[in-house]
Amino acid sequence: MLLRFVCALILLVLCSTAALADINVFIYHRFGEDRYPSTNIAVETFAAQLAYLQKEGYQVLPLSRIAELVREGRDLPEKTVGLCIDDAFTSFARQALPLLQKYAFPATLFVNTDAVGTAGYLDWRQLKEVMSKGVEIGNHTASHAYLIEMKAGESRAQWRQRISADIESSQQALQKYLGVDADIFAYTYGEYSPAVIDLVKNAGFKSAFAQQSGPIYSGSDIWTLPRFPMGGPYATMKGFISKLKMTALEVLAVEPRDPVIRGQNPPQLKLTLADPQIARGQINCFAQGGSRCRIERSPDNKNDILITAEKPLQGRRNKYTLTALGSDGRWQWFSHLWINAKRPVPGEADQP
Repeated sequence: MLLRFVCALILLVLCSTAALADINVFIYHRFGEDRYPSTNIAVETFAAQLAYLQKEGYQVLPLSRIAELVREGRDLPEKTVGLCIDDAFTSFARQALPLLQKYAFPATLFVNTDAVGTAGYLDWRQLKEVMSKGVEIGNHTASHAYLIEMKAGESRAQWRQRISADIESSQQALQKYLGVDADIFAYTYGEYSPAVIDLVKNAGFKSAFAQQSGPIYSGSDIWTLPRFPMGGPYATMKGFISKLKMTALEVLAVEPRDPVIRGQNPPQLKLTLADPQIARGQINCFAQGGSRCRIERSPDNKNDILITAEKPLQGRRNKYTLTALGSDGRWQWFSHLWINAKRPVPGEADQP
């Protein structure tokens, strides 16, 4: 009887561990293109990253499969990563694809279709070739526009029509030239808003990926799935290994849902954390530009925290990044996007 109890307890622990596994997705743009430092990774560094994944026994899944696991509420497999590339530059096929083939790792390529065949971008024939070598294709719009921006004099209805047509144009091109009916989408520049998410949903996609950093876990929002950037100063071996070891700081609710800064700057972020011990413990918080954050604990809910940067956020895209040490000794990570837009689409609170 005691043996049966112990076996049952071990099984319960193992199942719980599997359910808590996270998947880290890494996003790349250019390979070996030093004249574009902010989006480039050295080929030697990328090769070392792939070698490390193989050596340490990681499996690589296409992003559509990762999104499917989250969408269906499946337990996420341990030691699993996703590798994706935005914009379909020619250096991907020339420099990165042979390395991916060497290790038999799949990858996901998000294509902005108006650029296909122009200077520096893969053409349709080349895209067909990379597909034949284990690369899946996702939608990245046609024009690669700032989706949350309205043009001068444009109404909300006109904005919706323009962005919907842009996304549909890309989808039609992928179907026509590649025979692909993409069901995953990547926001251009990683920017989204509730209004943009609605358009992506209405276009028939099943999931969407952004660019705020952080691990994906079973409770992640399937319309704003995070990815760790691997370009510029972030494209290092040390940073890659560090992010591989990160787990998700699980968040049950986020306020505001809209990342566009509307009024108060620095903006205040309210998070409801899944673990009250984390919420009441030591949390590190950083804002872009070297600013730190002030964290307040809610007197009414032990799971709630309020975060505000010490200084106004500068530049177009910013983040609040939180880290905390979990009970298992591993660092947990959550990042929230903020956008300073020139002509943002009106937010939900601004609607009549």
